[in-house]
Amino acid sequence: MADKDTELSPTSPEVVPPPDSVREHPFELRHEVKRLNERLDQLTKALDKAEIRDIIENYSSVRRRLITNFIAGTARGLGLSLGTIVILALLAFILSQMVSLPLIGEYISQILDYVKASQGADTSGGTG
Repeated sequence: MADKDTELSPTSPEVVPPPDSVREHPFELRHEVKRLNERLDQLTKALDKAEIRDIIENYSSVRRRLITNFIAGTARGLGLSLGTIVILALLAFILSQMVSLPLIGEYISQILDYVKASQGADTSGGTG
C-alpha cells in the first residue's frame, strides 16, 4: 500500500523539468522576443529611410548610372560657370569702385586701359 500512496493520482499534475537548453522563465523569453522585434522594426525603418533599394537598383543598371552621372556632371559644370561669372562680376564691380582712390585708382585704370586696348585689338583684328 505504500506504493499506492507514492503514486500520483490521475488528477494531480506532473511537474516536468525544463530542458537543459531553456533555463529562463517563459515571460522572460517573451520580453526578449519583443525586444528583438522592436529592434528589427528599427532596422527596417532605418533601411527604408536610407533608400537602400533605390541605391541597389541604380547601381545594378549601367544605363541609369550613366544618365545619372551625365546629369550630375552637367549640373556641376553649369554651377561652376555661373559661380565664376558671379564672382568675377562682383570683383569687377569692386574694382570699378576703387578707381576713385588715389594710388590704387591709377593702377587699376591702367589695367582697365590694357584690357580695353586688348579687346579693341581682338575685335578689329577678327573682322578683317
